[in-house]
Amino acid sequence: MESWNGPASLLFTVLSLCSGPGSQAGSHSLMYFYLQTVNIPDLPDFSRVGMLDDLQIDYYDSTLEEVETSHQWIADGLSAEYRKEQKEITDKLHQLLSMHLKQIGSFLSISYIQGIWGCTQSGIMFNAILKFNIPHIGEISCNIAKEKCTGTGLLAMFNDQLNLLSAIYTAELKSSCSQYLQRALQLAEGVLEMQVAPELQVLTRKPTATEGQSLLCIITPFYPRAINATWLKNGQVVSEGYKVTVLPNYNDMYWMELVIELQGNNPEMYTCQVQHSSLPETLMLKGGVGEPRGAGPMLGLMAVLAMVIGAV
Repeated sequence: MESWNGPASLLFTVLSLCSGPGSQAGSHSLMYFYLQTVNIPDLPDFSRVGMLDDLQIDYYDSTLEEVETSHQWIADGLSAEYRKEQKEITDKLHQLLSMHLKQIGSFLSISYIQGIWGCTQSGIMFNAILKFNIPHIGEISCNIAKEKCTGTGLLAMFNDQLNLLSAIYTAELKSSCSQYLQRALQLAEGVLEMQVAPELQVLTRKPTATEGQSLLCIITPFYPRAINATWLKNGQVVSEGYKVTVLPNYNDMYWMELVIELQGNNPEMYTCQVQHSSLPETLMLKGGVGEPRGAGPMLGLMAVLAMVIGAV
């Protein structure tokens, strides 16, 4: 079961962009990212992935009968009660979202609902999180301490129904998330401290019908996920105007792409710069040194969804 690589790979590609900032020193999180889809090919209508800090620990979707753990040490260390409880919570959420999608989907063009629930810990401070988002429609946020959920935008019209949501989830988060977070941290002792130094390659991408010639900086593999990567132009940091994609590798590590359009400039004017906790010093590589390559899809549907779905 080690380095499990089932259908969660595709979901996590999507949901990785939903995640908040990575855990800082002394802080940890146990988060569950979910996606309720409407007629998106190759994806279940409901999926969710569990993350301990930036390490995937389990997966569930509407086509499965149970929560599937990503590592044997998680399967051995977290009881069957954990998987049963997670399935019950997820099924309730799936039913609730499906019901509301039927209500609002007839007059709003909705492809998916995304969101997150879970908890964070920093020192002795504990915080539970529950959030939903429909892009361009609105957001639902829950104050776990007050056991109250409210909607913004068009979702504000469902505030009365959100009392049901609050009743289902706030008590569950309060009672169990902190407990499971502590247990998962014990099981993952040493794993979360893993350091994998990134490798760097810069390639020239051929122009397409819609984009001019560009430079592609490929950074892989690395762990932990937190990384500082940017383009320099004539030694100066480029603050905007390039695309960034961060996706999981098959082995719990990450890879990253930075694409910048040249706009007639010499590739050698640009340098890809990377800083990471595993590196003793800044890693830098100048453009114009790699072989040109085509600009076809990176990972098919995975890349398309990664660029479409924004952060919660």
